[in-house]
Amino acid sequence: MLEVTDLHFSYGKKEILAGVSFDLTAGEIVGLVAPNGTGKSTLLRSLTGLLTTKKGQVRLLDFDRRKNRNDFLQHLFFLEDSTRLFDHLTAKEHFQYVKDLWSSKVEVKKVLQVLRMQEYAKKKVGKMSLGMKQHVLLGMYLMSDADLLLFDEPLNGLDPTSIDLFTDIFSRLKSQGKTMLMSSHQLGNVSEMSDRVIFLKEGQIEIFPAKDLDLAEKYRSLFSLESEVQLW
Repeated sequence: MLEVTDLHFSYGKKEILAGVSFDLTAGEIVGLVAPNGTGKSTLLRSLTGLLTTKKGQVRLLDFDRRKNRNDFLQHLFFLEDSTRLFDHLTAKEHFQYVKDLWSSKVEVKKVLQVLRMQEYAKKKVGKMSLGMKQHVLLGMYLMSDADLLLFDEPLNGLDPTSIDLFTDIFSRLKSQGKTMLMSSHQLGNVSEMSDRVIFLKEGQIEIFPAKDLDLAEKYRSLFSLESEVQLW
């Protein structure tokens, strides 16, 4: 499905990704975990080509990220966060936009029903709450019907009911053979949904099977402070 080989990216002299390599298989959910500011979003953006990496190869379904750009992008969907939405457009208009660009057969009406968005389907995004905007984001992923879905904090701003709905939808997408790479601070949800978990630290990754993994304990062991702060 997705093959990432020796991926490097730097901001100035600071190397954020230092030879990252991993594979994702069809029908797999993989969590991406690290503290803020350590490269999670950079990795997702580098995979899509939104950031130009100085070294490394990314292939999706045998399409190279650079050499087969159009075909590569047709099989994935990534939208960083709700700030990328158009304030003057409605949810329905966002969905139709994605449907047209990805030549999708998914019906707008069906996605609105699944996400329980009928009451604000014609509301302009600029007047929506953060939770509503997150629903619009997920709806755009569903509309694309892409094989690879890259999520950056998809549960941000959601109430418990919506988190349960999103979790159920991720499970359905997995059963349809979709592959998902998802960064999140919601460690419990990552552990519950994921087949594997990628930890990103100092530009390198470690990958663990999610089954029987104590995610919180592993997080603490990898990212604990190296020195204690003396208060007195």
